Amino acid sequence: MNFLTFNKILYHPENIMAIKNSTPIFPVHATISLGNFCNHRCLWCTAYEYQLDNAHLLDFDKIISFLQKAKKRGLKAITYVGNGEPTAYPRFKELVVAISNLGIEQAMFTNGYLIDRFEDEILNHFTWIRISLDAGSPKVHNYMHDVNNHFDKIIQNTKSLIDKRQNKIPTVGIQYATHHKNLDDLYNSAKISSEIKADYFSVKPVFNRGGVGENIEKNSLTYEDITPVVEHIRKDLENDNFQIFYRPHQILSHEQEHTIFYYKLCVAGFFNVNIYEDNKIIYCGPHRVSVGKITDDLDKIEKNIVKLSDKLDLSKCPAGCRYHELNDLVDNILNQDVVSKKQHLNFI
Repeated sequence: MNFLTFNKILYHPENIMAIKNSTPIFPVHATISLGNFCNHRCLWCTAYEYQLDNAHLLDFDKIISFLQKAKKRGLKAITYVGNGEPTAYPRFKELVVAISNLGIEQAMFTNGYLIDRFEDEILNHFTWIRISLDAGSPKVHNYMHDVNNHFDKIIQNTKSLIDKRQNKIPTVGIQYATHHKNLDDLYNSAKISSEIKADYFSVKPVFNRGGVGENIEKNSLTYEDITPVVEHIRKDLENDNFQIFYRPHQILSHEQEHTIFYYKLCVAGFFNVNIYEDNKIIYCGPHRVSVGKITDDLDKIEKNIVKLSDKLDLSKCPAGCRYHELNDLVDNILNQDVVSKKQHLNFI
């Protein structure tokens, strides 16, 4: 089992049983947007519209108070993501140490430009970190991220982190959001990632939402465009120390403009919620459906998660949602009578 699959939910049977019985439970994981300021302006950014207004920051004391209570209810890990760059948060060092003292695991998606300022905190307190690189050269990176020569510094920052870590902790990965404008850089990006000894390279498509169509052309890539390049990368570069992750269903769903999975409920909120800089707790990012605020009673939040699981209109879900696989897996687990004969469940 690799760490990017959803099979890991089998280690959280209490959450699966809560779904089966429609009973409240606090999710295992939360993503946190610390603020909406970003030092990059990625052309496909889904949060770009939120960055045009005044900068908003998550309240330090409120989030610590919330996480203290959530930890007691079952929260085990958080990932810094965001409408902005996590490392641009003014109290980032202080926050990382405080959350570590709560006993909550931490991870981060970042553009990598500022991580040299927080090497000690990342090395001492993080489980994993993923760099959104999306290029294999300064020229393409300048274009895709709308920056002025950040590429070499990001590679240097990432290599330094990898060289200084102990026992390969934290895990360090590189992510590549693939568009027809940067497809030609995909192989070189993977090659550089392998050379600096990153643990993995993750390939996904740029989805046609957010800034796509406004700041950059709609992505025209198909499964047949990306897959041969990924297979070439795997043949040349993948080994026991460098994995290539690619989810074909994402590009197929994107190409067909609907999910290729069929399930009855979205149950992602039983495992993960999204906390934004305006203090709202969002069950589903694309639907922007709130289950409360970080100042609310946790009983209320848990009950709202159960209610919303039944009410979300799945026909409006985006094709590339990362939780399609999770929902399909849970649907198969909880509907054994339907899948038993097809999947030969009793023949182990």
